[in-house]
Amino acid sequence: MSKPIKVQILERARALIEDQRCWCRGDLGRDAMDVSVGPIDSNAERRCALGALVAAAYEFTNDLHLAHDLAMTAMRPFVGATALTHINDTEGHAAVLTLFDIAIERYQEGRANA
Repeated sequence: MSKPIKVQILERARALIEDQRCWCRGDLGRDAMDVSVGPIDSNAERRCALGALVAAAYEFTNDLHLAHDLAMTAMRPFVGATALTHINDTEGHAAVLTLFDIAIERYQEGRANA
């Protein structure tokens, strides 16, 4: 049986920012010159947690509107997009990865609506 789309998006988003050098605070994405870019921009080298979710969802859907919708709901019921951004910017990289791990685990255990 294939994994639910939200689990696939969460796993891919986590992989995009697993290396701390690929993660950022304060913007959805940044390029090599540390300039703010969109998370699906071909020049994006770093992304925040939400930006990684958008980029991952876009890889699956190739539809920016749908990618944004999926990204905004991928962490629910654990945390909303605003709280995710706050955790990203204040608690840091390790906290974000832990949150992704918890969400993935709970979806896989069936303790969340996928």
